[in-house]
Amino acid sequence: MSTILQTADSEGQTYALEITCPLGLENVLEKELHSEGLTQTRFGEGQVKLTTNLEGMYKACLWSRVATRVMLPIANFKIDSADDLYDAIRAIEWSDHMSATNTIAIDCHGTNHHIRNTQFGAVRTKDAIADYFVDLSGERPNVEKVQPDVRVALRIKREVVTVSIDLSGESMHRRGYRQHGGMAPLKENLAAGLLLRAGWGRDCGLTQLIDPMCGSGTFLVEAAMMSLDIAPGLGRNYWGFKGWKQHDHRVWQQLMDFAKNRKKDPETLGISFQGTDREQKAIAAARECVKRAGLTNVIDVSMTPFQEHEFTIKEDMPGLVICNPPYGERMGDEMALIALYRQLGEWVVTHARGWQFMMLTSNDHLARQIPVRPEKSTRVINGGIECRAYLFPLLNGSIKEDVVAQSVMSPGAQMFANRLQKNVKKMKKWVDKNKLQCYRVYDADMPEYAVAIDVYGRWAHVQEYQAPKSVDPDKAKQRLFEAVSAIPTSLNIPESNVVVKHRVRQSGKEQYEKLDQSKHEMIVEEYGCEFIVNLKDYLDTGLFLDHRPVRKLIQDKANGARFLNLFCYTATASVHAGQGGARTTLSVDMSNTYTEWARRNIELNEFSERDHVVERADCLEWLKQSRDKFDLIFMDPPTFSNSKKMEDVLDIQRDHGSLIRLAMARLEHDGEMVFSNNYRRFILDEDLSEEFEIINITKDTFDIDFDRNNKIHQCYTIKHKLVD
Repeated sequence: MSTILQTADSEGQTYALEITCPLGLENVLEKELHSEGLTQTRFGEGQVKLTTNLEGMYKACLWSRVATRVMLPIANFKIDSADDLYDAIRAIEWSDHMSATNTIAIDCHGTNHHIRNTQFGAVRTKDAIADYFVDLSGERPNVEKVQPDVRVALRIKREVVTVSIDLSGESMHRRGYRQHGGMAPLKENLAAGLLLRAGWGRDCGLTQLIDPMCGSGTFLVEAAMMSLDIAPGLGRNYWGFKGWKQHDHRVWQQLMDFAKNRKKDPETLGISFQGTDREQKAIAAARECVKRAGLTNVIDVSMTPFQEHEFTIKEDMPGLVICNPPYGERMGDEMALIALYRQLGEWVVTHARGWQFMMLTSNDHLARQIPVRPEKSTRVINGGIECRAYLFPLLNGSIKEDVVAQSVMSPGAQMFANRLQKNVKKMKKWVDKNKLQCYRVYDADMPEYAVAIDVYGRWAHVQEYQAPKSVDPDKAKQRLFEAVSAIPTSLNIPESNVVVKHRVRQSGKEQYEKLDQSKHEMIVEEYGCEFIVNLKDYLDTGLFLDHRPVRKLIQDKANGARFLNLFCYTATASVHAGQGGARTTLSVDMSNTYTEWARRNIELNEFSERDHVVERADCLEWLKQSRDKFDLIFMDPPTFSNSKKMEDVLDIQRDHGSLIRLAMARLEHDGEMVFSNNYRRFILDEDLSEEFEIINITKDTFDIDFDRNNKIHQCYTIKHKLVD
């Protein structure tokens, strides 16, 4: 049986609204509505129910900073079949709410045994509404998914269905000052709710607001709009109620005019709004948002790390520090961010004593790096991630002075930072000359800090070497933290751009297994070639940096050659060969993961699939069966492999002789093979020198970033002996 919840009536009509909001902010929304005189409320999970008249409905839309949508339920019923849904929707008096000439959109949320997917529910609802109007007038409304005249929302919970008119039309976090797309910053209504929870608001008595990691400036803009009493709905052009039949344009326009007159004069405000971020893209977005919100002379944002910025702070004047720092997706990311959170904690207790500090994070361990006892925390969802907003009173009784006394940059970390900066300075001219984006900047230069640090553009890829059993694990962990904490400042990159991995020997299928699911890919360039690298998902990134000179050697030798790349990995050498003018390239590897990666690298560099082929096969078996000939061969086998995809175990020291002979059988008589491997104790079979012309070129295959670790690989050129 259907229950009709709203009908067209007299001018004194009241409406029972459901106003949705971010989870955890229901009481903030209710308090906000009360401040506008909308007091007939009760709240549930993720919403506040409000009974009000038409003017109150418009007020909720215009003035709520926390609301997500304002919904007008018009019918509620149970269903036992899909036909029941159709019949009940068709029975609603739609002519009370819209006309056949209106455009509509249907949003369906929830499923049950009868409505198994939301698309089916939306289609059945659309059909029922269309048939209602066909019966009434012979016309039917058209569907318009973007900004329709009337948006209908269907909520299915078990057998109960609620049908509503979405008066907001689209999410109310869209204020109009931010161009959506590209970045994924904090939503405006969530930011506003957290500001209100932290004590900010109109006439709150606070005179300073600082966001030390402001991103696109959402906290700053929302706080300034509150202080200036700017209605959040003033900048929106589209509302769902404008196409609703009971809309009264005169009442709405009066409220709009009143809201425009409520705005305070910024010159008399006496409140400062300051934000910093170290990322140029973020600051550019923040400045654009500030400009579009009309707050250019109110909010000051600077592209500076907060640790280095000189904020204008008025002594003995209360204020709020609020920020949404990076959370970290993996344990390694967390290691890099601990230093950032400690620095943030040290900064707030040093510069903002007596203030309030609110921080949003999904990571409780990171939150505990702030040396202050939180007064309260609020659970919210940010971008699908469960987070908590911690409110810290920066008062003497709450600050853990003993923690503050511990310097974030310990003597060990400072020593490591000095070495890192020295290495950066030493390599700068070489990096600039070769236009390198990827290089190794540190490789266990100091034995107690046993890590390798590779630069990938604005990212640092850190690999911790396995410590000997004689090293105390706690000491090793502390040294790793010291090293990681020094990286952002030394390399001038964000803390969230430091990826940490623990390096242990892998064999067989382990080398192909994923470490993560983030698919953190980026494109880098090397000597005119572009490569896809992935810093997080696998132990290796897709680009062996120590082989840079070997790849350049292949590029220089490849013109007009038929090139074979065995154990090709991601086919970076094949791309270099193609860039050097190779007639054809064939890349062979047994891994599905890497052959697919190889194809994408070749496609990225716009080489044809016909001439530049990738084949998945066991290289040893492929060599035994192939009869093709090549002018240039590169072979870089693993030290050891026992993959199930192989018929036998590969041990490079034991098997390299037979492997080289098989490869040389595929090499033209005047051709050349480059053979490399990374077994540190490798000894070349002497019998091979009797059969082939072999030159050890290892010393020539290291750039200056690997001059301290020249045992990382061994490399040879091999040719057929000339016949007299």
